[in-house]
Amino acid sequence: MKLIHTLVASLLCALPLLAMADLKVGDRFPDIEFEDQFDVKQKIEPTDTLVLMSFEKDVSEKVNEFLVKKDSEFLESNNSRYIADISGMPGLITKMFALPKMRDYNYRLLLIKEEKNTEYFEQAKGQLTVYTLKDGLIHSVKTINPAQVATVFSSEPETGDTTTNE
Repeated sequence: MKLIHTLVASLLCALPLLAMADLKVGDRFPDIEFEDQFDVKQKIEPTDTLVLMSFEKDVSEKVNEFLVKKDSEFLESNNSRYIADISGMPGLITKMFALPKMRDYNYRLLLIKEEKNTEYFEQAKGQLTVYTLKDGLIHSVKTINPAQVATVFSSEPETGDTTTNE
């Protein structure tokens, strides 16, 4: 009987974690307030149609290589946002090295600073997560090789309803 109580208690404790599962097609993009590299608070707006997300330094570096070659209005003119997870970075490193470097970027970079905000999003090792949105709702989700970031800006909007790995 004690085993059953332990199992029930464990399942009840796990329910909040299940609610934090990856976002799927048809879900509303979470109403999370992100700070950019200048500490300005931002949210994903209903007019945003593309959200790129990186959860690893190597992925971020490849996306940065692409974006620094574009004009400063590139993301905005494409109704796009780029979000990088820096929640695992030590605070001292963030403040002394990472943020000053990010402030030199010619584009606005939204940052995930708290690990709890990473749990909502699709993550695959070495991949860039791409959310296509329509009126704040997720239209498609995919993970791609970050070296292929240009393809998300050159292709037609998808009618997709699945998560894919390319």
